[in-house]
Amino acid sequence: MDDGIKTLSKNDVLDARIDANLLLEHVLQVDKIYTLVNGNELLSDEDYDRYNNLINIRAKGKPLQYIIGYQEFMGLTFKVDRNVLIPRQDTEILVIEAIKYIKENDITSILEIGTGTGCIPISICCDCQNVHATTVDISSEAIDIAKHNAIINDVDDRIQFIQSNLFENIDEGIEFQLFISNPPYIRSSDIDGLMKEVKEYEPIKALDGGIDGLYFYREISRQIKNRTKKRSYVLYEVGYDQGIDVKNILEALGYDDIRIYKDLAGINRVVAGAYNK
Repeated sequence: MDDGIKTLSKNDVLDARIDANLLLEHVLQVDKIYTLVNGNELLSDEDYDRYNNLINIRAKGKPLQYIIGYQEFMGLTFKVDRNVLIPRQDTEILVIEAIKYIKENDITSILEIGTGTGCIPISICCDCQNVHATTVDISSEAIDIAKHNAIINDVDDRIQFIQSNLFENIDEGIEFQLFISNPPYIRSSDIDGLMKEVKEYEPIKALDGGIDGLYFYREISRQIKNRTKKRSYVLYEVGYDQGIDVKNILEALGYDDIRIYKDLAGINRVVAGAYNK
């Protein structure tokens, strides 16, 4: 494993030791304790070649999660590939706050816009046994991955997956009590400045939020108003500098009880609001 750490460090990979360890676990199909205790044991020629190949792939910038094929989120395991964004720890704040809203307001029906791996509705359904979710994504490949993740986390009977551009293919007669989204929110002009492993590997359409990064917040918030007849709630993940802007969008559209929640670093991360028809 030491050789792997050196190669990754030389290529400026953050957390080189962690990545080298996880790649070794992946090759040997063993757990962390095994590699910590036996990390410098000689590998078979076959295992060494495979490990060295994966180290070199990681050194060139391919995200670790796409190499090993999964990511942990909210204590659950999610399949990932290049058709979906890799779930981030920041998004756990969105899920945690959504669960609070669900339990405080007896919410049983939710709609998520832009599901990717499905990590948001799946995590919610694992925690809230009475919730049924509908979730959409414009990408059919993302929908397939999200369906798989719902099955392996045993909540596929409570989640409906729909390929749709926002609300386009959602029956207008269906009402939801809570709307949730981690939409694309990177400004188009900022895409080129992203880290190599993000801009060259993750799906750009899941990152690009338009000229000011706020396109989807405006559009989703506007369309929600036509999709509810009773008091409903919306929760968004937002970029580090977008909290006030998204709050202003909701206020301008007539939402109330607007709140901003910070992540563990003290950065505005979630904006929530309520709407009465």
